[in-house]
Amino acid sequence: MFRSRPIWTTSSFANIIEIREVPLRTTLLPHFAFYCNTGPWRGMWIKLGCDPRTNALNRTYQLIDFRAPRIVQAKSAVKRYSYNKTNRSRIGKPETSEIESSEDALTSHIYKADKLPFKRQSHYQVCDIQDTRCQAVLKNFETDVYSHEHGFYTKGALNEVRKVMTEQFKNVLEKKKESERVGDDDANVVM
Repeated sequence: MFRSRPIWTTSSFANIIEIREVPLRTTLLPHFAFYCNTGPWRGMWIKLGCDPRTNALNRTYQLIDFRAPRIVQAKSAVKRYSYNKTNRSRIGKPETSEIESSEDALTSHIYKADKLPFKRQSHYQVCDIQDTRCQAVLKNFETDVYSHEHGFYTKGALNEVRKVMTEQFKNVLEKKKESERVGDDDANVVM
C-alpha cells in the first residue's frame, strides 16, 4: 500500500484494504509507518523513511479538514453516535454489518461535490478530493516553500477550499430537499 501512496489517513487505509477487525493503529501500521501528530499531515500515517516536508509533490497528501454546516449535519446519511463519558460506551451505534455493507462507508475518505459528508467532521487528503473546482483553487495557492502551518500551499488556501466545499454541500442538500418535496407531492396525488 505504501508503494502507491506514501501517506495515508487511518480511514483511507482501512477503506482501501477493508480491514474492520484489526486495530490498525496498534498492530499493523507501526511496522510500516509513523503517525504524524501535527502539521499539514496531522492524523496521517507516513511511510517509514519518508519526510514529506522535503518534496513539494507531497502537497497532494496534505490534510483538509472540513466541518459540515449544521444544516448538513442533520441530513448526513449515517446514524450518529453519542458518547457516554460516564461508562465510556457508545449509544446508538449502528450494527457493524450496516457500516461494512455501506458503499458510502468504504468511500468516506473521498470528497465528491455531489455527495453529503459521511461524518460531520471529515478529513480529506488533497489527492482524494474529486472535484475540479476545489483542485483549481488549490492549484492557485501552490508553493514550493514548506511551512509547518500550511505545508506547500500559501496562507488562505485551505479556507478557500472549505468555502467551496460548504457551498457545494449546501447545493446538494437543497437538491435533496427538492427531490423529497417532489416525492411527497407525488405521494399525495389521489387517483
